[in-house]
Amino acid sequence: MLKSIIVDDEILAIHLLEAMLKDNETVEVIGKFTNPLEAIDNIFKLKPDILFLDIEMAEMNGIEVASKVEELAQLMDIIFITAYEHYAIEAFSVQAVDYILKPIEKMRLMKTIERIALRRKQTHLIDRPSKDEAIRIIDNFHFHVHSGRAYIEDIALTLSTKEFQILFFLAQRPEQIFHPTELYKLIWAEESIGQTQALKVHISNLRKKLESASGHRAKIVTVRGSGYQFLFE
Repeated sequence: MLKSIIVDDEILAIHLLEAMLKDNETVEVIGKFTNPLEAIDNIFKLKPDILFLDIEMAEMNGIEVASKVEELAQLMDIIFITAYEHYAIEAFSVQAVDYILKPIEKMRLMKTIERIALRRKQTHLIDRPSKDEAIRIIDNFHFHVHSGRAYIEDIALTLSTKEFQILFFLAQRPEQIFHPTELYKLIWAEESIGQTQALKVHISNLRKKLESASGHRAKIVTVRGSGYQFLFE
């Protein structure tokens, strides 16, 4: 059972989302908050698996809430549910796993939860082997988060810093499609100004390294007219 918290300053929106979630046996709502400041305290106390966040709220917006609880980011999946489309890049910059627009399409919501539940079966966070290192396992990838090293099982991948960042970001969000300009901004933390050649080079290098690695079960595909997508085979 995945524990979840809902934060939205509109109580009717909370009730609607909660009603949808009741039809999914894998999710349990353990907290509902209209006050973002109260929510932050309880997020640290309750440590949910999933955090459903509205963005435009009176006391503090959802992006700020996510930033306040970023130390839990490796244990918690953040899903933004909002009526505003233009916050998407900011949302993914605070490690959100998905961005769902209101009014919520139930099938869209259920697909996101199904993807999270499946990934959590395949993924777990190992206790830090040292004070300065944490390892995230996704499928058969081992990501050494702080040192920027990546392995497929016990085989090391030789990656540049940007290649590691791109691979780690996409592997946590399988099947989601990111436009090159969006992905560039998320990884480089700056606008691409229409220049995404550096990203294309890194993606090309990653594909070659994944294809040549023994035991790989993943690929980065180009979705024509849309962007890049990470898939597990």
